[in-house]
Amino acid sequence: MVKYSLALLLCATASGASAQQPNGVQTAPLLSSETLLQVSAHGTIKAVPDQATLSTNVVSDGSSTDQARLRNAEVAQRLIAAARSAGVPEAAMRTEALRVGPRFKPDKDGDDTDVIIGYRAQTRLSIKLRDMAMVARVYDALAGAGASGIDGPQFDFADDAPLKSRARAAAVAVAQAQAADYATPFGLHVSRILRISERTSFAENGQDIVVTASRTNAATPPVLPGEQNVTADVWIDFVLTR
Repeated sequence: MVKYSLALLLCATASGASAQQPNGVQTAPLLSSETLLQVSAHGTIKAVPDQATLSTNVVSDGSSTDQARLRNAEVAQRLIAAARSAGVPEAAMRTEALRVGPRFKPDKDGDDTDVIIGYRAQTRLSIKLRDMAMVARVYDALAGAGASGIDGPQFDFADDAPLKSRARAAAVAVAQAQAADYATPFGLHVSRILRISERTSFAENGQDIVVTASRTNAATPPVLPGEQNVTADVWIDFVLTR
């Protein structure tokens, strides 16, 4: 499916004048018989993502940094083992963060004081899944292994290059069609192109599920990737003549 929006600027130029771009760059001079048509076109391609990322974290407290780190490492190892048992290869797992620091006694308003009452260690692990059927299974495995929280899934594409190419082609086709629409009523046609530029982007439509330790016994919600938009925006300066 292709969606688009269009912004147009049509202007005639005097003999020997140059087309001035918004960024100050000048292109080749236009002849007195030529007219500049500046087109901005938007192309959108919809596709179902083919990979998902889950992020999980472990938070452990202790009376010393060593105790907090040891407790944290034990749970983190359980999470990794649980993910492996669920079919996740080690190459799909990545440690995102390791932290350890003091915990402070709160005052009556809940703000930290300078009094240290213990230490807290945290580990964050991300898991990339190429098989969507594994998402719910891995989700359950992490929750059952003692994850303090699970974020995701975040959906995306293993290879988005073909989708970006299709989005560019869609945007260019829109620009060409609109150039013809505007040129024809004036008895003009496109003779050449002065400049082409583009921007590409994703429209993220994935869902984000957050699970804390108090909810790890709850049923796993359905995991549906849905569709995401891959878009391209092109700016094309057409030269029109009779």
